[in-house]
Amino acid sequence: MLNARGEVQYDIAGRWNTQLVARKAGSYATDLLPDVAVGDGHSTNPSYEYILLWRNTDKPTAPFRLTPFAITLNDCPDTLRPYLPPTDCRLRPDQRAFELGMYERANELKLEQEDHQRATRKLRETGQLPPHRPRWFQATVETDTGERYWAPITQGDQLEYWYQREQVAKGSKSNHLIEWKDVDPIFIRADL
Repeated sequence: MLNARGEVQYDIAGRWNTQLVARKAGSYATDLLPDVAVGDGHSTNPSYEYILLWRNTDKPTAPFRLTPFAITLNDCPDTLRPYLPPTDCRLRPDQRAFELGMYERANELKLEQEDHQRATRKLRETGQLPPHRPRWFQATVETDTGERYWAPITQGDQLEYWYQREQVAKGSKSNHLIEWKDVDPIFIRADL
């Protein structure tokens, strides 16, 4: 790691799947090794001032060793469900069955989902459905670089997605169902 003058301040070593450590740059007789024991009482070189920058945690027993944080990213409590567009991946039943450890059911639902997607694509190809158009973003060209990028669509000074979600939320709170505008349900429905 360098300071503003380009002088080496710290030596850093590690592995992507175990830990990342640092040591103040200096004239040490040994190299900083990626697997050096730091902060766990087993350090073989206590005279070096090691800094533990990151250490991987023990993996849980959840499917595919997902961390508790990763599992919560896809959680969809019933109180949130009315506010989500039908394209939100938290509503995908095969994925939820998989997370619940219902692997056979998840596989069945995945096959149904893929059949549904193929059928939708065929309807678009034959003109029975309009061509797909991204709902929340539009292709734009960056004026300085000339490169294409996807810019969020806005409604006034608000992002269109959040504007639509606010409208749906207002309707839900007043017991007046408001559908998501121009958003097709893309997932199959299934009870788990």
